[in-house]
Amino acid sequence: MAYENTSAEFRPELQVKVEEAMGIDNKFIADLIFPIYPVQTRKGYYKRIKRGKGQLLSNPSAGKTEANDPLLRAPGTAYREVTRTTEQDSWLCKDRGLEEAMDDVNKQEESRFFDIESSTAIWLMRQMRIAREARVAGFVFNEGIWGAPIPSNVAFTWDNVETIDPAKLIKEGLRKVDKRQEMPNTMVCSAENWDVISSSTKFREYFFGLAGGAAQITRDMVAEKFELDQILLGRASYDTTKPGKDSSDADLVWTWGNDYIWIGQVTEGAPEMGGAGRTMVLEQLTGGQLFVTETYREEKIRSDRLRVRSDDSTQIVNENSGVLIRVNDI
Repeated sequence: MAYENTSAEFRPELQVKVEEAMGIDNKFIADLIFPIYPVQTRKGYYKRIKRGKGQLLSNPSAGKTEANDPLLRAPGTAYREVTRTTEQDSWLCKDRGLEEAMDDVNKQEESRFFDIESSTAIWLMRQMRIAREARVAGFVFNEGIWGAPIPSNVAFTWDNVETIDPAKLIKEGLRKVDKRQEMPNTMVCSAENWDVISSSTKFREYFFGLAGGAAQITRDMVAEKFELDQILLGRASYDTTKPGKDSSDADLVWTWGNDYIWIGQVTEGAPEMGGAGRTMVLEQLTGGQLFVTETYREEKIRSDRLRVRSDDSTQIVNENSGVLIRVNDI
């Protein structure tokens, strides 16, 4: 059933305009790491069968001789029985949003210079997406989720471009996830880390031989070399300036830090399809969209109000689908 509200008017045309007008759209990568998955209930459950308790990779014959193989069955006896343990995981969609009043007087004055309604929608949407980007970055670059990271013996800084060995660490990360029988297809790092990696001596030698070469190392080249579908660079930032104050470069913070590289499996669709994570979106109140744009009238203050909201849950589906490489703060 579609979302209905007698006082708030659903304004999809503003959302469409926002999506087309967003100049920083290509800076946001959260949706490419934790894809959207619509759900029907605010709180829901699904079953998880973990590798260990579910005996998903166990070898009952490991360490046994042919004569003592526990899989052998003598006439009149039963086959060995497997007992599996399943667990339950859950999501909880949370309502978030921002809104802004557009006073009739200000609206008339400012409409001489720009479309205040469309511009306000753009600004609110941008703030919501900035907050989501930071939230997802907090999940992706979190040792508490993906376990102990693979350590680099040398920090990934410009001073160490001749000694760091990115290819070795990337291979180690891929092997670690491969050994878990997951399917890594994505690498995530900050834009600065990517610049250091692609300029490093050993990485250039890995691609072009001992001469190092002068050609640019592209993400497509690296993805093909390591059999990845995508390499995502964190370029988003946010402003820490308090409202009403001027902002300087010192007030800007990179959303994706330089301490880690993440390698993992990104998968769309239902949780049973696997992959690292999803963004569960409450379909009934959002139409299956991550963000909803609405307007309503507040006559008491002679203003139109514009709102951008979301109703979602950032969900880890399988922590074994990802691994971190610590490349700084070591």
